[in-house]
Order: sequence, then C-alpha cells, then structure tokens
Amino acid sequence: MNKLITTTEDFNSLVISLKSFVGRFVLIYIDNKSFNIIQDALALREVYYSKSNNLVICGSQPNILVNFSNPLIKESKDPLLNDFKCFQSPQVREGRLWVGDSTAFEGVKHLLPNHFLDLLTLESHRYWPNTPLPRIELDDAVAKCSSFLQGALKAVAHRHQLMMAITAGFDSRVLLAASRDLRGSIYYFINKIDELNEQHPDIKIPKEIFKRIGIDFHVHEYSKDVPDDFREIYFKNTYFSRETLLPVIHNIYYKNHSEKMNILGVGEIGRTKFYDEPNKVTPYYLSYMLHHRKSPFAVNECEKWLLASKDIAHQYGLNIMTLFWWEILIGNWGSVGNSESDIAIEEFDPYASHFIYETFLQVDSKYRTFKKNRLFTELVRYMWSELLDVPVNPSETIKAKFQDVLYSIGLEYELRYLKARFHEVYYHLFLEKK
Repeated sequence: MNKLITTTEDFNSLVISLKSFVGRFVLIYIDNKSFNIIQDALALREVYYSKSNNLVICGSQPNILVNFSNPLIKESKDPLLNDFKCFQSPQVREGRLWVGDSTAFEGVKHLLPNHFLDLLTLESHRYWPNTPLPRIELDDAVAKCSSFLQGALKAVAHRHQLMMAITAGFDSRVLLAASRDLRGSIYYFINKIDELNEQHPDIKIPKEIFKRIGIDFHVHEYSKDVPDDFREIYFKNTYFSRETLLPVIHNIYYKNHSEKMNILGVGEIGRTKFYDEPNKVTPYYLSYMLHHRKSPFAVNECEKWLLASKDIAHQYGLNIMTLFWWEILIGNWGSVGNSESDIAIEEFDPYASHFIYETFLQVDSKYRTFKKNRLFTELVRYMWSELLDVPVNPSETIKAKFQDVLYSIGLEYELRYLKARFHEVYYHLFLEKK
C-alpha cells in the first residue's frame, strides 16, 4: 500500500501499478477527479452494486446489499431471467454458470474482471486490455512467470502457514513446481469429494507424484454432518453457496485448517480453454459454450458483453474466447468458490495478476493450446522438472482417449463448432421468440 500511495499520480497510473500485484483485493481510489472501485485481476474479492439511489451502494454479495437497502431492492420480475434461474441446470442455480453482470435483483449489478466502478455515476467501465501485447519468446515468458510465481509464494509463506490443493491438472502442477523451495513447510492435500475414488486421476496422480518426491500428501475424507447454525450462516454469507461444498468447508477448512492460507490457482487464461476464436462469434455461440443452449436471457447477456468487448479485444490482438472465459465464466463461477470459503479460510491465487496473464498472452498461441500445453510444460520443467515424470491429466476413459485422437488430428474443435451451429439454428427457429 505504501508503494502504491507513493507511485500513484492518478487512477490510470494506479491501474498500471496494480499489474504487478497479486491476490484478492478491492481498492477504493479517490482524488479530485475520481471516486472508483477496482478489484484484483480475477475479481475474486467480489463487488455488487446498486444502479439506483439507495442507502447502500456496494456489497460483497447481492443478498447482503439487499438486506441493508433503503428503499428495499426487490427480486427481478424479468420473465427471461426467472426462466434462466428456474429451468436451467443446477450449475446455474449454484452460480457456477451465471452469465453477464446482471443479478437476480432489480438494478443490482456484479462488477466483472477488468472493469472498475465509477461511484459518482454508478457505471462500470473497462480498464483492460490497455496496452499492446508484443510477442515474446517462450523461454523468456517461462523465466518471467516462474520468477513471479516463486516470489508470490515466498511472499505469502512469509506471512502465513500454507496449504495447497494438488490435482492431476496443470494449474496445480505449476504451483507445486513453484513451491519447490518451500516444500518442507506447505501442507499438500486433496479433498475426496463424492465423485472421487482412489483410482480417480485427481487422487491417484498426486499420490504418485508425492511418493516420488518424498513429501507427505493428505487425502481428506470427512463427515457430511454440518451444524445447523453454521449451515444457516454459510447460506446467508454467499448468495450462490453450494450444498455440495458445505461439508468440506466446515469439516476440513473450518475445523482443522482455518489458521492456514489455502493456495489455489486459475491458469486457464494461458491454455485457450474455450479454443481459438471462430471466424464468426455470435452471442448464441458464447451462450452455448457455457452450456446455455435454450436460454434467451443467456443469449441476450452474451450479446451485451460481445458488443462491448469485441472491438477492444481485436484492437489488442486478443482471442475473444479467452477474454470471455476470463470475464464471464471465471468472473462468475470462479469467484463463487472463494467467496464460499471465506467463512472458514482465506484463499490466495498466485496467478491472479495482470502481469502473469499478459505474459501468458504474449506467447505464441501454438504454445498455449488447451491440451498438450507447451507453456505450462516448460514452466514445470524450468522450476521442478522431476514433476513431469508423472503425466498431467491422463486420459483414462475410452471417451477421453477418443477425444484426444480427434484433438490431435484437428477435428475435435471442428466437430464442437458444427454442433454449436446446429443448436444455434434450432434456437433461432424454435426458441428465440419465447
């Protein structure tokens, strides 16, 4: 904070300075021209705000803002929104696949990643992307990102006891590699939630890794019982709280590890999770990628986002699908898990920095593919090459192996795109006017 105060001349310079910082935060900036709120790169510290004059302007959750509102903010009566809430998948009702910056309440908006809130006008504005992203060599990006991730973990380890969840995937493998110098002081674990058994890759793979490197690894089993008073506060604390995570949060984090900082990370921005940008991006295609195949509300929200984002993404050479993943999916789904856990434990994402994400996006896209990702492979090799002796996200089912074959010959994306277009035609013919 001292560094920010001494180096910030105006709000624009604050935005630039914040690129090198990492974590979950909300900052309120005031000078003689500005009165703004800005968050971390992933908006993991959530902000909801009222668009109309009210006793309260902002809150960490929409229901908390509503509880203190005067005049009272009511639930939206928009039929398309209510259809979206009631008849879509359970993931929607749990907030995991919400779309856009709207909420279930009239005039209440969600501040999304890469946007700040002007408190004088109650309008959000995009602040990123805001600089050209010239191409850099893979080796240079690996060195820069490795140093940053190692430094972030050392900084947080200097202040807190750490625990780190390890799965079979790339995000946690890179963070494990970055923690090499701290490995003796970090508690490594995985939660054995319902769908996991001893043969599931998220248990089997990390157990094999830690056996090879000679470090303790903890597989958490837990009771499903949760006291009624904790349950009540949990559901009031976060609007999109999920029943499925409640036993984990209470019986593992709250009862046994609340003194620790939980290290989790979102690195998919460096792995084109939503694939390359198609020749024609439509609002329906974006909605389809979030599994909303029949919702006019979702399509309308995607259209608003696309109109506001497409030109600036192309201006800075960004894949619009990556920006969509970042702002709409991570900006909604990604923030829920962190907010849920706040009742029990603090969480920290070493990737959550514009410095890291800009560096990822400066690497040639051929190194940032969703599968067989060269960028993340080289990050692990650079920091702890032994971790590559165990495969990352191995395909173990016939379906997964078949998808790998399609991906390797370039057909998986084409088939997915054609399927999306088929559903789009059906939507426009039979569902759009409902």
